[in-house]
Amino acid sequence: MVDEYQCEYEYSAGSTISFKTNDLNPRIRKPGLHVDTRVDGTRVVSDTGASYLEITCSAVINGNTMDTLHSVQTGAIVYSGGYPRLKKIYWDGDSTEANYEVALMDVDPHDLNNGWWVVNLTFVGKDQ
Repeated sequence: MVDEYQCEYEYSAGSTISFKTNDLNPRIRKPGLHVDTRVDGTRVVSDTGASYLEITCSAVINGNTMDTLHSVQTGAIVYSGGYPRLKKIYWDGDSTEANYEVALMDVDPHDLNNGWWVVNLTFVGKDQ
């Protein structure tokens, strides 16, 4: 594996923000999965089959990119027509997975001074 991953977030047709990160963390969440323990100690699993992708990462970005990200996230994003989405995820430097429709649920920026920011991001898949 390479030391850096890249995510390309396309918030509307042709408008993207790219992130380089070394802590890309994709998770599959299954909110309908439950493990229950009966009175006799038997464990029973029930699963609705529902799942979604959650991806967290952090990246260092410049002030212009931070300004764009701020404007996009505080604006009225329209969740239709396949946008917003993670257009590309470079898992190993070469191969990509593309077009995960997502909502950018959390943007946590920290000023590094001199026009640079570190931003923590949480993307949640709209469908799985």
